[in-house]
Amino acid sequence: MERVGLFVDGGAMFYAQRDNGWHIDYRNVFHYFCDNREKAGAWYFTATPPAANADALERYRKFKHALTQIGYNVKDKEVRVLYDKNTGQARLKGNLDIELVFRMLSSISSYDTAVLLGGDSDYVPLIEHLVNLGKKVIVVGRRQSTAIDLINAASQFIDLNDIRDRIAKGT
Repeated sequence: MERVGLFVDGGAMFYAQRDNGWHIDYRNVFHYFCDNREKAGAWYFTATPPAANADALERYRKFKHALTQIGYNVKDKEVRVLYDKNTGQARLKGNLDIELVFRMLSSISSYDTAVLLGGDSDYVPLIEHLVNLGKKVIVVGRRQSTAIDLINAASQFIDLNDIRDRIAKGT
């Protein structure tokens, strides 16, 4: 039986949902990619809201709990607030790309197919490496915001909008 590992770049999917105008149901995603396959693991990588934002942090905790109930391993870290020295404006930084790459590499022997929900070109060397090792790599993202190099490196690309009827909330 094919073994599948599911890896979700939560930040990329947040923006994909916003830009698409519909919400992803991660239970549906889990079933879409893992049913009738041996599940090697499912990981969701995201930054948490800053501790000062209690309402957002509470919503995040509920979301994280729901993900773990579905079967995801949630890897998170608190978002960092960076201030521009010139303007004094705050911007949030919460990137977990390295953690996602590390998990994909450290669990490589547990899956035959890796499903990556994300579109960052920084993943290209990883995807090329996995494909060279004989792994099937499915990249799932919003076509308009997924790097063409990533699409070309993958074994298969699936546009979120092509599977909307299977993974959207309320379906």
